[in-house]
Amino acid sequence: MRDSSAQTRSPSIRLILLTLVMLYGAIAGLQTVVDFDLGWQMADARSPLASGDVLSYTAPGSTWVYPPLAGIVFRHLFHFGGYAAISWFCAVALLATLAIVALRSKTSVLILLLLAVPALAGQMIPRSGIFTVVIAAAYTRVLLDHYLGRDSRRLWLLPLLMIFWVNLHTGFISGLGLMLGYIAAEVADCAQQAKRDRALRQLKLAAPWIAASFVCTLLNPWGFRIYAAIAAQEHISTLQSNVIRELTPLYREFSWRGLQLLSPLNAIWWLLAASAIALVFLLYKRQLGLALFLSLAFGSCLWSSRTQGVFLPVACLIAGEAFAERAGSQRHLQRFSRSPGLRWAGMIAVLSFVAWRCYDVATDRTSLLEDRITLFGAGASWWLPQDAAAFVEKNHLPTELFSTFNLSSYLTWRLGPYYRDFADGRYLPFGDRLVSEQLKLAHLPLDSAEWNQAVATYHIKTVILPLSRFWGVEEAPLREDCSSRNWVPVYFDTTAIVFVRDGALPQTELSSLRIDCQHQHLVENESLPQNKRLRMEHYQKLANATVLYFLLGRNDEAQQALESASRIAKGDRSLVLLNGQLQASRGEFAAAEESFRSSLKMSESDAAWYQLGLLYANQRRYPEAVYAFQRALRLAAQPEFSVELSLAKAEVLNGQANTALQTLQEASQVLPDSSPAKADLYDAEAAAYSQLSNWPAAVAAEEKAVQETPAVAGRWKILAAMYTATGRQDQALHAQEKAESLVSQIPR
Repeated sequence: MRDSSAQTRSPSIRLILLTLVMLYGAIAGLQTVVDFDLGWQMADARSPLASGDVLSYTAPGSTWVYPPLAGIVFRHLFHFGGYAAISWFCAVALLATLAIVALRSKTSVLILLLLAVPALAGQMIPRSGIFTVVIAAAYTRVLLDHYLGRDSRRLWLLPLLMIFWVNLHTGFISGLGLMLGYIAAEVADCAQQAKRDRALRQLKLAAPWIAASFVCTLLNPWGFRIYAAIAAQEHISTLQSNVIRELTPLYREFSWRGLQLLSPLNAIWWLLAASAIALVFLLYKRQLGLALFLSLAFGSCLWSSRTQGVFLPVACLIAGEAFAERAGSQRHLQRFSRSPGLRWAGMIAVLSFVAWRCYDVATDRTSLLEDRITLFGAGASWWLPQDAAAFVEKNHLPTELFSTFNLSSYLTWRLGPYYRDFADGRYLPFGDRLVSEQLKLAHLPLDSAEWNQAVATYHIKTVILPLSRFWGVEEAPLREDCSSRNWVPVYFDTTAIVFVRDGALPQTELSSLRIDCQHQHLVENESLPQNKRLRMEHYQKLANATVLYFLLGRNDEAQQALESASRIAKGDRSLVLLNGQLQASRGEFAAAEESFRSSLKMSESDAAWYQLGLLYANQRRYPEAVYAFQRALRLAAQPEFSVELSLAKAEVLNGQANTALQTLQEASQVLPDSSPAKADLYDAEAAAYSQLSNWPAAVAAEEKAVQETPAVAGRWKILAAMYTATGRQDQALHAQEKAESLVSQIPR
């Protein structure tokens, strides 16, 4: 395979494929900017040489070492052309990566690259990791060209690129891995007598440049300490992997039932499958070095999702070489390559495939089908609460400011350094304790005891919560927060809601800012924009408004917003799902079931199965409810307490008490740290034990539920009934009196 004499028989076809790769990349790579890491990286670049946290009020001064150059680059891009400049930069980065792999490559490499475009585009997120993808592609190309004996003159690029890489992103460690993979490949070839001399010569030629590259990793502001920072990043806790999904192994995301062969989301699985086949070919041909190199990249990708950007160029180049050599030895494939009609028929099929994919991206159909929070084009994503941030800044709302883990990254850039954050995507300065506290607070009502304690500890006076139907509103108890006694809602739109602590501002000022969530208009009655981008942003506003109206019980307005959104775009499974929820709330159970199943046909999801399970349970179709909840759990990225609890309740009602107790044991492993959730768990446990006539255990479980929520009259009534069933009349009487007392206190 080291022989470079084999050339593509049809340069015109190769040129067409190259053009299609670049065209597809240009369209797929141009996306609006959303911000889960970019914000803190740009904010962190304000103090590029700092070795401690300067962005938060919860962990100021905590050890934090991170390469600053990427943040500096993005800051300059932002100041030059705003988020639009960053969008274009990401598109250019994707094109550069594709060009590095595609130029001077064989037809088989180009075909694999066409399949890989969606996966590579998914790695071109505007953050420091984008530089790792581009430079890793360059490293792979230089090392493989040298290994295959095609070009050893560019080895000098290895140390030069490393000087930039180590100051751009901690992913420079992947470059060391690629060089070690190359060395392993040459060493493997040394085991074969026919290849030994050449492998040793190649190693001797590359050794000085590889050694220089390792030395160049020390050319950063912290020297050896950069390795300590990377080591700290690799100590990944369970909570950290749950919060930052890319830290989990990629293989956990695979599902045969969820596999859709033509979906762009499955591009990575196509490349993994191609690599597995190529490995068989390489081993059959005793190409041990390349097989080892590819298998190392293959294993790294499966073990860590964040290495996909490094794996993809390796897979395209090595698997493409393997397929090209295999094709050259197959007579029927040679006949295909010599037949102009067959060649051009294949090209028409490829052209149709690329045209279809490009159309879906450019019309945002892909965005809707994949629940993306980006759109085709340049600029800021509709997800970012830009107006809410401007409101906070304009009205000089008091510090400290609290927000969610994902949104804090944007806010620390947009509102910093005056407004510091609670915790953000860096994770390490905060650790499990602060991040878990942030997650808990985001899910709890603002009037909860936990919030009162957090206010006393951290002096929080302003809260801004994201309200998008993706990565937003599912975290906030919106209706309870809007009726808070201690917090005043002062801003509310389809992207975010802002609260100020009562007493944090003069009463007259606070009263003038107060808004009423139940009467706030989220979408103005305006004519539909003619511009495609503005029309899709208006669609997202309507879709978010539908969810928010529904959560607030404003179902008529939710239905109106839903119908308006449906006139703009079809194929959004989240709105089909919400339509089912609206139908269920009106008692239209047959129509709701049809909507939920329509959502499942569009794309099987845990959310749709969960809503279908709730519908079945409401109709007392318990066997079907059990099945639906089980499907939801299998499809969920991680165990969800609400689904586990619903499954346990359905199992109890279906007469499966022992199974329900096992489910509750699993639910306890993901139990939120909140009294209502614990009480719900104990309620279900008490019901299961009651069904088994294990009254002591049932009473003990219900007593725990009452202890968690002593102000809930219904639980006192249940406990009174259990005391009566076990002959504990005095305690039953006390529990009944307590329940009646609580009921009498409820305003009528």
